[in-house]
Amino acid sequence: MRLLLDFPTIGEPHYAEAIPASLVEPNSVKFFKIEDNKHPYVTKSEKDAKVVREGNQVHVKMTSIRSHFAPDNIEGIQLGDEVYFHVTNLEQDWDVPHGFSVMGATTSELLVMPGQTRTLLWEPKMAGVIPFYCTDFCSALHQEMQGYLVVKPK
Repeated sequence: MRLLLDFPTIGEPHYAEAIPASLVEPNSVKFFKIEDNKHPYVTKSEKDAKVVREGNQVHVKMTSIRSHFAPDNIEGIQLGDEVYFHVTNLEQDWDVPHGFSVMGATTSELLVMPGQTRTLLWEPKMAGVIPFYCTDFCSALHQEMQGYLVVKPK
């Protein structure tokens, strides 16, 4: 790649741009309408959040909205389970994505855009209390976006 610029921009360097935003903006999805979300594990309301066990698979239908996850304390997970976190971001403000990660995951995180549902597979490697948390700064109460899983031996 050829070097184009080798000194700070004049004024505030955060105003620098690689390409004009006008080239990217028409192709950007601002938010996904909740009613149009067709993900098989979408959770369209916080009251519909739940944990469902199917043999050794556990499906956590989870919501995220400033400043919490629902459910935020999950019990009944056992070593050997496959835990699927299906996280739906209930925000409808285009600039409030939420991140999701759980300690020990082989995938670093999910980034869930407003109105979107994304799935993370996690397999517990040890018994104990395991934290999960939001990885994308979302509001002044971002540090409150966390929860815990209780993992027990089989």
